[in-house]
Formats: sequence, structure tokens, C-alpha cells
Amino acid sequence: MRKYLLPAILLITMTTISQPRPPSATLPPIEPGVSLELAKWRAERYSDVRYKLNLTLEKMSPVLKGTIEIRVVVRDAATTGRGDAGISGQPTTGTQASPPASARGAEIPPIILDWRKIKGHEEKSTISNVSINGRAVVLENHPVTEAATPLLRKEGSLAYREENEHLVFRDGVVAGENVIKLDFTSPILTSGSAITRYIDKEDGSEYIYSLFVPSDASTAFPVFDQPDLKARFQLDLRFANGWNVVSNTAIRSVSKAWCDDDKPCLDGAEFHETKPMSTYVFAFAAGPFEAFVDAQSGTNYLSSSDRERYKKWADKNVISISDSGAEKFKESTFEKSPPKPDFTTVYVRKSQAAKFKPHAAEVFRLNREAIRYFEEYFDYKFPFPKYDLVLIPEFPFGGMEHAGATFLRESSIIFPQEPTRNDHISRALLIFHEASHQWFGDTVTMRWFDDLWLKEGFATFTAYKAMERIMPEMMAWKVFYERVKQAAYQTDSTRGTTAIYQPIANLSAAKSAYGNIVYNKAPTFLRQAEFYLGEDKFQTAVRAFLKKHEFGNAGWEDLVRGFEVASKQDLKEWANVWVKRPGLPKISNEVPIQTRVGDFGPPLYSFPAIFRSSDSQGIGNRWQQRSKALIRYDAGDEVCTLLLCKPGLVFAKVNICDGLNFSKSPEFIFPNYGDYGYGIFLPDEKSRDYVLKNIQNEKDPFLRSMMWGALWDSVREGELDPSVFIETAIRNLPAEQDETMSASIAGRVGTALNYYVSDKTREELAPRIEKVFSDKMRTAPTLGQRITFYRAFLNVASSENARSMLKAMLSEPPASAGGQPDERENHPVGEAPTPLLRKEGSQKDVGTPAVPAIPLKTKDRFDIVTRLLILGDPDAPRLLAELEKTETSDDAKRYAYAARAGIATAENKAKYWKDFTENKEISESWIEAAFGPWNSIRHSELTLPYLERALKELPNHKRNRKIFFVNGWLGAFISGQRSEEALATINKFLADNPSLDRDLRLKILENADLIEWAVKIRARY
Repeated sequence: MRKYLLPAILLITMTTISQPRPPSATLPPIEPGVSLELAKWRAERYSDVRYKLNLTLEKMSPVLKGTIEIRVVVRDAATTGRGDAGISGQPTTGTQASPPASARGAEIPPIILDWRKIKGHEEKSTISNVSINGRAVVLENHPVTEAATPLLRKEGSLAYREENEHLVFRDGVVAGENVIKLDFTSPILTSGSAITRYIDKEDGSEYIYSLFVPSDASTAFPVFDQPDLKARFQLDLRFANGWNVVSNTAIRSVSKAWCDDDKPCLDGAEFHETKPMSTYVFAFAAGPFEAFVDAQSGTNYLSSSDRERYKKWADKNVISISDSGAEKFKESTFEKSPPKPDFTTVYVRKSQAAKFKPHAAEVFRLNREAIRYFEEYFDYKFPFPKYDLVLIPEFPFGGMEHAGATFLRESSIIFPQEPTRNDHISRALLIFHEASHQWFGDTVTMRWFDDLWLKEGFATFTAYKAMERIMPEMMAWKVFYERVKQAAYQTDSTRGTTAIYQPIANLSAAKSAYGNIVYNKAPTFLRQAEFYLGEDKFQTAVRAFLKKHEFGNAGWEDLVRGFEVASKQDLKEWANVWVKRPGLPKISNEVPIQTRVGDFGPPLYSFPAIFRSSDSQGIGNRWQQRSKALIRYDAGDEVCTLLLCKPGLVFAKVNICDGLNFSKSPEFIFPNYGDYGYGIFLPDEKSRDYVLKNIQNEKDPFLRSMMWGALWDSVREGELDPSVFIETAIRNLPAEQDETMSASIAGRVGTALNYYVSDKTREELAPRIEKVFSDKMRTAPTLGQRITFYRAFLNVASSENARSMLKAMLSEPPASAGGQPDERENHPVGEAPTPLLRKEGSQKDVGTPAVPAIPLKTKDRFDIVTRLLILGDPDAPRLLAELEKTETSDDAKRYAYAARAGIATAENKAKYWKDFTENKEISESWIEAAFGPWNSIRHSELTLPYLERALKELPNHKRNRKIFFVNGWLGAFISGQRSEEALATINKFLADNPSLDRDLRLKILENADLIEWAVKIRARY
């Protein structure tokens, strides 16, 4: 027996060592994605996270190669819950001190990292050379749940597991700081990955950039991919010679020509360590970018002599740092200085540098003044050492607020069309929104994505406050009403709406939180909160909130507590309804009835306005809010404060306007004057008639815009015939001078024409609408107005005469590349007191209609051809082929692909559907450009058979596409229909799929509202 004793003991010993440590009794289930339960568990146990990344970006490499060192302090059972804990209830700071040594025998929790492989590219995601605290760790070759027997390994060896998109380290973990090191690779794709490659078809240049929001950092390298485990990042990059690189911080040192055997030489850049930030705002970009510097933004930090020397290199305060003299000066002056707010740099791909230069001065001005305004408003200096802007071609969002390095969609900054006032507003708001995020989102971050509105709502709201200061001529709050409020109402009045606060059980579902409620209802709540509390108290609370939670995390309750402290009010019930309840109030006012005031003396009568508030969802929400009511009498206007607090409450005169007594009934009552309130404010019949007859006489553009909004709400609620709205627009648009209002009215006319009126009425009204729009695009006094109506005309054009006009416009020479009108006329178009019209027959094709002097860029020309293809014009295929010969840029190829989607044949629709669902090589931006023309309302019979199939694709898109793709997909496929058959298809799909994810069901209901109202309104009128 003794001869077998030693081997038996060794076997027992090896088995015991290899047996995994029993999991903690409190360890949550390890499931795919990042569950809220896991996130809370980690936030209570981990702190002081640091990542050191060494990344290699080789030209045309299919993978990102790198090494990562992860440092994390782990609390054992004796210390868990001490200090800061993000989601568990207290804000994290990202700089916690190491906990005291654990008590003897206390359980040490495992380290659970997130590591997710992209479906279809799993082989590109690899992990190797793993160690923990200096000891090698090997991967166990079976999941925990499938282990029949423990894995045997040599005495003293350590192991980790790869389980449900996580790396789980139990062996070797100590209380206090732990260091995990590993090598990795992850995919670089043209679409569908966190690391994206873009190849410029104009010059063959390659660009690579990261995009991790909301939780895709874990597809690039292992991390703790939750917002409240903030970390400091240290990045070293190796990259192709000749590339520029940018990340969250400034470059600390550079190295040239780092070479490996038989491989191209690479340059290197070491970046300064970041401040604590969430993984989703860490970023980098690389490629042969041209870098432009704002020579003014950094001059506050220079001596007067240095400032003048540097400005010598500036052209209109903008220089390209490829200028050798400027670069040499910058290096000699600044390279030895410590990190500090320096020059703002804009990075542009080199093929677009010439197109950016005319825009550069204004982009820098807007960005510079936004930073100054926010520093003043928040009473908080810019929180990061530098701030760069990177223009990314075909970027899936308008912008992404990476700390210190915002990425912007290139076409949002370099206008692809001759810009209107609306376009300039959009660009400015985008720059302001992303700049505000540096404070709200990056410095103070929501604990979890259920509070996504805390950053997005604030960024939108404060962007308009910045516009009010920086661009007063744009009438910021009027634009806010036209853009933000209307978009919020459009969603919040549907059965698919959600609360501002949206519970998210797993970050894999975080994409569904993005939409109109977060981006548009949330800022309207903040505007109401500012009016409700008072501007001073609101600002005091916001400043205190930022300082208290700087470089940490906070939830909506923290903000409300700040409001309560500043206002000395109990706001819990008020805030709970606004933040956690779906829907909106509907406020209607009734025709006032004459009542006697007082029992003694001569008769004195008042006409109190009666306001009734109801809940759109029918669940009894109490929307407590303040607004201003305008009451118009013969003698003039009176404005008073209106307090709304519960459904069905009747407000007598004394509740709204003390001391007002008139002997005549008001002509017009408007219950949301100044747009401080939130809800559908429906006018009484008398007030609506007044608006229909007198809207053209209203001199206040803000009130006039809100009058149009009230009429449109009456259409949407079935109280006003849509043809009456169209007739009112036809009468009034010829005299309207406000560009943004004109665009809004024209858009509503298009919606009413396409969805709400009968076929017979559409045929009667369409030629008159065409004429109004075409006349305005030829005769409006400013270029911006003419372009506004050209776009409106393009949206409704269908007659033979309209198509002839569009084709005549195509025959005009294109606008210059720099974005300025051609000088082929006797005067610049923008300066003409009246637009120059060509005489009929002045071109080769004699007899064509006179066309407006509108400079058309490449996108405009493709837009015209796309419309002609949708209409089935026989000349359209030839015109597209000719356009493709002369327009060969990347953008032009995307426009041409999208245009062909508008060809109305069954074969063409089938071809594009196959691209939409099966072509993995085509980028999302191309699909998004194409599914609009493909789903033209004019082709609804052709596309109806695809509607159910499009709905079935939603779970796949939710898993694999970027944030806004599902919204765009649904919007395109559903807005391409207006029939009862389409509505029946949607309802049947919902009934047949009871297990469909709730968020997808709600998004379907939200978008189906358009068809529901189309069917109801057409049936009524």
C-alpha cells in the first residue's frame, strides 16, 4: 500500500489546487453584456482603476494589436461597502485610496472584466500572455457551468475563465491593488465594430477611429465597461509613418521610425495620463489628418510678444500646422510646457482640408465662445487639459463627446449643400452640445445608462442657452420650440413613449434609451424646471451639482436634491412625475363665460379663462408646472402666470391674472406664451378661428411660430381639417420671411399632403403647393430663403412642369468647391436685392422654365436625380449616369447608391433589401442613405410586402448596429406606408410576437403612430 501513497497524495493535492475557489455568496450571475446587478456588485468592490494601453495601428491590418495593464483596487469582504460606490448609491471619484488590509480569512472577491467578441468576427478577438500580480495565468478550457471535473494543472499555476463575454479571475487576486497584464487583438472593420476603418476613395488614405459608446470598449480590449467605474488611461500608440494621431490628452513624447523585422516602420506617440473618465468617452483616431489650429484660443496663455509672433502664421486666425514655420514655432514655444489648455485643433482628412478652410474661422469662433460661456455659466474652468475636434467621414452620430477630443460628423461641419439659416443653427448647436458634454457627461457622468438624460438633456438645454448668448440673432428659444419641443411631443403623445428615466437591466439594451425622449423631452423638462424654480436658483443648483460630483458619477436624485437645497422646496413628487412617468399633459382652454364680480355696487364683469389639463396616457399623472398665458383683448394683451398641477383642475381668473376685469370676452387666449410649459396646448374654437384669420398679422416671430404649432396640434388631434392648414399655409407662406419658420411650415404641409388628406384632395392641392414653393425659391429676397423653398419644392415636386424645372436646374454649372456661389452672374447671389432669373430659353434647351439662381452642390444634384428616379422620370437614369461621370468623390458614390434605391421596380427593391440584410461589407451610412429613397411613400405598394420582414430584423439590428440605426430603420420603413393594410401588418406582428423586447415594441408603437393618425384623419375628413 505504501508504494501508492505518495502518488495519491500528489493527485489529491493537484486536484485541490486546481479546484476553483467557491464563488462569493453574493456574486451575481455572470451573463452576457453588463447587468445592473453585476455593475452594482463591482462598484462596491473595485476602485482606483487604471489602464495602460500600448496599441499598434498598422496600415490595412484586419486587427488592432495591443497590450494592456489593468490596475484595480479590490475590497475584500471585510471592507466591501466602505468608501465610494457608484451605482450602489454614492458617487465614485475614480481616485479612491487603497482599502486597509483585509481581516484574516475574509473572502476576496474575484475580478470580473468585460470582453465581448463581435459576432461573425470572433476569430479576430484573442487574448494571450495573461498574468496577475506578476504570475502567469492560463485559460481554463471549459465554462464553469459545464465542468464535470476540475481542470488539473501543475501545482502553483493560476487560471482564469472566459465566461459569457467576461474574463473571470479568482486565482491570485489579493485585497488591495491588483495588476493584470495581457496581450490582445480585436477586429478593425469598415462597419459594425468599435474600431472602424475608413478608406478615402479620393486619395486612398486610410483613417482609423474608435467609438465605444455605450458599452463597446469591451469589444476592443478587456475593461470594466460600466460608466461608474471611472479610470485613468495611459495610451501609447504605434502608427503608420505620416499619420497624425489624437486622443483624450496631449502627446507627451513622440518617437520616429520604430521598426520591426520585415515590417513597415511605425512612429510612436505617448499621451499624458487622463483624468478619471468612463470607458465610453475614451477615444483615439489616426490617419493622414490635416490639423488646423485656432490661433486665438491659446493666446491667453502666451506673452504678448509670443502671441504676435504666432499670429503671423495665421490666416484669418486659422493656420494649418503642416506649415513648417508655424510647426517649428509651436514646437519651440510649447513642447517644454506642462499640459494646459492650449490651442484648439481641428483634424480633417487631407482630401477635405481645402473644403474645411472657408468654414474654419466660424467653427473655431463658435467653439471658443461656447467654452467661455460654459466656464462662466457653470462657474467651472474647462475640465480637461486640451480640447480637439476631429471630423470623421460618415460618422454614425452628429458628434461624440470624448473627453478632450470630440468627434464630429464631417458633413455636419463642412456643409455638403449651400447652407441655410437652419444649417448654420444645426452646426452651432452641435458644437455647443458637445462642448457642454465636457462638463455634463465627461466630468460628471450618470451612474448608469438609465439616467442617460442627465447628460443628453443638459447638453441640449445648455446648447440653446449658449446660442442665446453667442448668436442672439437666431432667436434660440423660438428654434428650441420648433425643433426640440415638437420632436418631444411627436414621441411623447404616442403609445410608444417612455419616461425620461428608462430602467435598463443590462447595458446590452442601452442603445434603446436613445431617442426623442432623452434628447428632446429631457431638455424641455429642464427649461420648465428653470422657469419653475427661477433662473438663479436653477443655476446655483447646477453649479453645486458639478462641483460636488466632479470626475465622479451621479443620478437624477442627486440633481433634484440640489434643486431642493437651492429653492428650499420639497420637489420629490414634482420631479418624480416629470422624470419617471411617461406621457405629457394636454391642456385645453374653453371660451370664457361672463361672470359678475362682487355682490354690491355697479355691475362689473370678468371673463375668466378656463384651462383643463388631462394626461395623454390616461393614468392620472399630475404634471405640475408653470407657464405664461397670453390673453388678447381689443385694448391689448395681458400676460399672466398659469399654474397647472392636476388633471381636471379648473382655474378661475383670480388664479391666473389678479385684478383683470373686462366688459368684453377675449378674442384670443394662448396658454403657453413664451413656451415655458410642456404639453399639447390646444386652442379653443374661438382662439383657433382668430389664428386662422390673423396669423399673418402677428409681428412677434416667436408667437407666430407657436400659433402655427397650435394649428398643427389641432390637425394632429383631429380637430382641424388638414386641408384647412394647407390652405392657410398657401395664403401666408408667400409673405413669410423667417427661414426656420418657413421650413417648419413647409415640412408640415408635406406631411399633411402625403399622409392626412385624401387622394382627391392631394391631386387638387399639389399643383398649388408646387407653385407657392417654386415661386418662393425664385423670388425670395435672400439666398437662404430661396434654398429653404428649393428643398421644400423638391420634397413635393411631381408634375411634369416641376420635373422640367428640376432638370433645368441640373443644367446649371455646379457651385464652386469652396462653397461660394459661382461668379457667372453679374453679382453674387447672396447680395442681390432681388434674385437673378434666367429668361426662358436662355440656355441651350430653349423653352425650359426660368430657374432660380441657387448654387447647387454635389449633394443637391444627386438629390434632384433621386427625386426624378422616385417619380419615374424617363430622363432620370441618363442624368444619374452623367452625374456619376463628373462626381467621383466618396460622398458622391454614397449619394449615387442611395439614388438608385428610389427606382420603382420589384427587382430593384429586392436587390436593395438583400444589401440591407445580407451585405456585411456595406457601411451603415450607405444603408441609412438608401432606405429613405427605397421607402418613398410613392412606392408604398411595392414596399408593403417588406414591412413585416423589416420588423423581424429589429432584434438583429439592436444587437449589431450602432445606436440610432434601429430608430432610422423603423422611421423609414413605417413612414413609407399610410394604409390600413400597413397598420394591420404592424398590429399583427405585435400580436404574433408577444416576447419581443419591450423597448423594440415601444419603438414600433411610437413610429406606427404616424399611420394610425393618417388612417383616422383621412377617415374623418
